[in-house]
Amino acid sequence: MHWQRVWAIVRKDLIAVRRSRPVLVPLVILPMIFFIALPVAFGIMGRFLVETRDTEIEPLLRRLPASERAQLERLEPGQQLAVMLISYQFAPLMLLVPLAVATAIAADSLAGERERQTLEALLVTPIRDEELFLGKVLTATLPAVTIGWFGTLIGVFVAMAVTSVGPPLLPSVPWLILALLGVPGVAFLGLGTVVLLSARVRGLQEVMQLSGLLAMPLIGILVAQASGLFLIDWRLALLGSVVIWVAAFGVLHAGRGLFHREKLLRLG
Repeated sequence: MHWQRVWAIVRKDLIAVRRSRPVLVPLVILPMIFFIALPVAFGIMGRFLVETRDTEIEPLLRRLPASERAQLERLEPGQQLAVMLISYQFAPLMLLVPLAVATAIAADSLAGERERQTLEALLVTPIRDEELFLGKVLTATLPAVTIGWFGTLIGVFVAMAVTSVGPPLLPSVPWLILALLGVPGVAFLGLGTVVLLSARVRGLQEVMQLSGLLAMPLIGILVAQASGLFLIDWRLALLGSVVIWVAAFGVLHAGRGLFHREKLLRLG
């Protein structure tokens, strides 16, 4: 393994991403929406929708552990609603950011590079398949995990500012688990999915559209929590993170098995 070759691929692909406005603009706007605008919106909703407490919040409060419920009940009704929205509704939603970042960068560095007709020149170099694969993995996951963790930190401070609530309620334990374990997990899962698709699909748009289906389970969790079916506590957050990592490992392993320059050249 020649790490200089790996990092050369990473630098080349990140420069291409920086120069690609269709890829770069969503990577800037999406974190601003999810880590700044949404916590502010949830905080404002908590201030102005306090009358929904009895019909919407009480069923969710009953699902919380006794210690956490007691801490929430000491807050004002508006703060309770805001904390519930941010800690539980927002927590799985934030995983959409690293997922979107990883899939967008990976799709641009594989299918996008093939469309720009620059992949062929790379594939005929002496670089080994595993070095090329690792370079593509790092290109997508390093920015995704960095944005996910740094954005979560910003989101925590924004949430604390708009609600005037701090630890241990903000950030909550499920939020921290999903941030620390779920963020890198969904980044690897998105990347592995794109690798699989890029080995079978030619165009960038096709890869992006199909990989976008990965967001559906997260949206389903959001809807299920809003309807009161369940509430993500630390146990579910930990279990969900483990499931994500297992799926990511399986998809990446399968993608590595299909990642051969001969196959990529035939698609090109």
